[in-house]
Amino acid sequence: MGYTIALIRHGESVWNVANIFTGWTDVDLTEVGIREATLGGRLLRTQGFEFDLAYTSVLRRAIKTCNTILDQLDQLWIPVTKDWRLNERHYGDLQGKNKAETAQKYGDEQVHVWRRSYDTPPATMSEDDPRSDRKDRRYAALETSQVPLTESLKETVARFLPYWKETIAPVVKSGKRVLIAAHGNSLRALVKYLDNISDAEIPGLEIPTGVPLIYELDDDLKPIKHYYIGEKSAVQKKLGFLGDAPEAERLAKAFTGAKLFNLKHLSYLAEGGSDAFKKLGIESAADSDAIAAAADVLFVFGSAEEVSSRLKDFSSQLGGDKIVVPVLSSGTFSAEGVKNKVVVATPKDGLKPGPKPTDLWTPVSLAHVGSAAEKDVAIVKTLFEACGFPVSS
Repeated sequence: MGYTIALIRHGESVWNVANIFTGWTDVDLTEVGIREATLGGRLLRTQGFEFDLAYTSVLRRAIKTCNTILDQLDQLWIPVTKDWRLNERHYGDLQGKNKAETAQKYGDEQVHVWRRSYDTPPATMSEDDPRSDRKDRRYAALETSQVPLTESLKETVARFLPYWKETIAPVVKSGKRVLIAAHGNSLRALVKYLDNISDAEIPGLEIPTGVPLIYELDDDLKPIKHYYIGEKSAVQKKLGFLGDAPEAERLAKAFTGAKLFNLKHLSYLAEGGSDAFKKLGIESAADSDAIAAAADVLFVFGSAEEVSSRLKDFSSQLGGDKIVVPVLSSGTFSAEGVKNKVVVATPKDGLKPGPKPTDLWTPVSLAHVGSAAEKDVAIVKTLFEACGFPVSS
């Protein structure tokens, strides 16, 4: 039969940005963190994921991430269980302290041991410390000893695993589709168990914020494979549009409607004089050279013949990390002589939206040519999927 679960670490928090030890401190998401969660939800939606219930911690950064994802999936109605055992590792007396300043005080080596060793916890927070959670009413039903004053990663694993085995795993085995939105170390605890990662290796495992991690499991809940969805660096790319085909206007509407992208990073050149882009609040570029120079990802619209002709005009400006995306209205793009990073997008039925606002757009197939690598395809795939275009590659 087999089962699938989705894991996601909360989006960027305000203390992630400030470089402060967070632990059980209940800090909020940044605007970037909200966008990360939104993107994660969009990608899950476009790839057809549905869930029956979700699990998260009792900390707002994970709860908001979970809710944002479910909102994007139009699945806010499913049951969500919040449990303290999914909380982040407790960082003891380090909580609320700047990491760089702590390293200056105690030395880089000691801080590295506290952060990255498996079984060495930071200094214990005193019971009467105002930062202590033992008087927080969200933990009122727990024994005092269950609310930690510090934790090692080993102790975090010991806290989380019984909850997985006794609560979440039986639900998964019953056939329910489960989303877990939690924290770097509580998810690291689960990944350690699922992938049988050694005590020595697990501290080096990094789980990125806001990127869905999918596990496909066999009948015994042993991993068959796991993979991340999306390339979150895609939303930071400077985008360029060249051409006035109807597909250009539709894709621009999709990008602006997604509300994930900084439109200052989106420029265009429509030789036909179309003002559709201006109506979307997007300024035009001076010429095709300006587009080629400014864009990290350049979408070129038209037939295969038209696109090939355009690329020859400024191929010398398309080196380095720039990705060119021919969006073809007809024909087959020839890879002959192509040395740049090119990811060809062939839309089905002209990049059209579904009949309802909540529907997905028409599918797009991708093929890479020239020097384009898998990460380049992942970036382009993420850009399309974030807007609701199902992608095959």
